[in-house]
Amino acid sequence: MNLKWKLFANFAEVAGMREIEIETYKGLTVENAMESLFERIPKLREEIFDENDRVYEHVKILHNGGEIKQIRYNETIVFEGDELAVIPPMSGG
Repeated sequence: MNLKWKLFANFAEVAGMREIEIETYKGLTVENAMESLFERIPKLREEIFDENDRVYEHVKILHNGGEIKQIRYNETIVFEGDELAVIPPMSGG
């Protein structure tokens, strides 16, 4: 099964790419998908997770365009062709 991650702004800079496709398994959760991403690009872990291994409040994780709250990361199953994204805080003005 293939899963696509889209990375924006500083996350894309750290990874050196804006998109990454990861070969995974069926029944994968968003939480598992993040671990797979960090296995491929370990430096992203410190950009996304705080010292308590929780996603920084200002970082948004999207599943097929909708924001996923951290409490649901281990409940939300991803399927073949789904898209996950990591979004940094947006500034207006």
